Amino acid sequence: MTAAAVVAGFAIVGGGGGGAATAGGAAARANVAVRPDAAAKPNRGARKTKADENWRRLRLRQVREATENALDCAVNSYGQVRDFFLRNPCADLDRTLFTLADPAGNTFVVSVSWVRMRSKSDVRPLKELIDTDGTGSVKTVGFDLLKSQGVRFTGTPFRSRQTKDVLVVAEGAVVSGKPDPVLFEQTVDIAAELPR
Repeated sequence: MTAAAVVAGFAIVGGGGGGAATAGGAAARANVAVRPDAAAKPNRGARKTKADENWRRLRLRQVREATENALDCAVNSYGQVRDFFLRNPCADLDRTLFTLADPAGNTFVVSVSWVRMRSKSDVRPLKELIDTDGTGSVKTVGFDLLKSQGVRFTGTPFRSRQTKDVLVVAEGAVVSGKPDPVLFEQTVDIAAELPR
């Protein structure tokens, strides 16, 4: 099975078809804690509208979208970033994985994580840590499945930004083909600006 088929299949399991996954269903498969009201907090309608506008402007086609909420950032991270969350638990985590295709048929995924910290003072050290190569990161939706199929998040392209008590982390990975590096980076930059 190709990585592209796995990404498409994962997005379907995660609620694909351009819609959001149910918080409970995807979380149960991913072994994460989910707050029942978590799905109501982020403004997914505004996010979807903004994402759709931006993808059209870049001439990208959204193949799938999977979304997941969690309360435990340590379980959903790795490396020194995981250690940070063990000492400084987050308030909640909202993640979306977009599967996109360019006009040439190249396919890539863009992961966006919105990490809301309990204390605003924890966001800056988290950003400094996550911006440092080799320190780990927040796992994407479907991290283990993507990894098992050879889809690798290498840190390029990558962007993080702080807004009050939230750190937004966006990163891309190639699924198939060879996307234009400038377009790929623009896509991740735009994803980092999507509303929570």
